[in-house]
Amino acid sequence: MEKMGLIEREDKALFLKPLLSTTALLITFQGEKEAFTLAINEKGEMEKSSPVEKAHLTFFGEQSEIIDLLHGDISLQHLVQRGTVKVKGSFRALLKLEAILWLTDGFFKNSDLYS
Repeated sequence: MEKMGLIEREDKALFLKPLLSTTALLITFQGEKEAFTLAINEKGEMEKSSPVEKAHLTFFGEQSEIIDLLHGDISLQHLVQRGTVKVKGSFRALLKLEAILWLTDGFFKNSDLYS
């Protein structure tokens, strides 16, 4: 399991803290080559691990499309409309993830999720 900090800048922390609950947000990404789960905790730390069964959200699709989504290069809505990514889970968790992606502005580009 590998840990990464999501909230590194204080100005981002003010906006992100209300989104992070005491229960970790579990997001599973299922690409054609690799599957993993990210757990985002109340401190804004992420842990990458092997896929869990009871994730709040599960993304299915092409690895490159999922990477583009996490990097902020393409919107989830566009990917779903094209049919290249499918999402399973609660709408509330999806809204929370979209807010985190938008507020972190490039965090996933600088992380080592795909190494």
